Amino acid sequence: MKITTDHYSPNEPCYGMYDGPRNIPQRGHRWIQAFYVVRGDTIAEYATDLGPEEDYERIQPMMIPSPNGENTVAQLQEFAEKNRQDEYWANRVDEMLAESTLVEDHLRQFEQQRALIHNRSQFGPGGAHQRNGYPRRAAREIMRQ
Repeated sequence: MKITTDHYSPNEPCYGMYDGPRNIPQRGHRWIQAFYVVRGDTIAEYATDLGPEEDYERIQPMMIPSPNGENTVAQLQEFAEKNRQDEYWANRVDEMLAESTLVEDHLRQFEQQRALIHNRSQFGPGGAHQRNGYPRRAAREIMRQ
């Protein structure tokens, strides 16, 4: 059971913040900013719906712990706002994917290894044969060399 609150003060101690996507029943996937503050003797959540998740697709979700309440709600809101305006990590991922051939290289290597281990031979177009009596262990040793 989650305890919620309907108000907060920007200067009160905050015990953590979540800024990211969340599935809300009858509304779908939304971008939520949730603060955790003390109400009575327990921690309660104050959540704000910032809009559809698609509006924030290039933003990294963020969870900031503040176990002893050393940060205020306003400080954590400032961190979250800065994170929503910053596309550094999304741009970095795009750059790395554009220059990477890791996936293609791995798939090609995997196909070559499978063909060698299963002793497949290719004799011209349309002529593939499975050889029998050749141990897979020997094929693996050849492949390692």
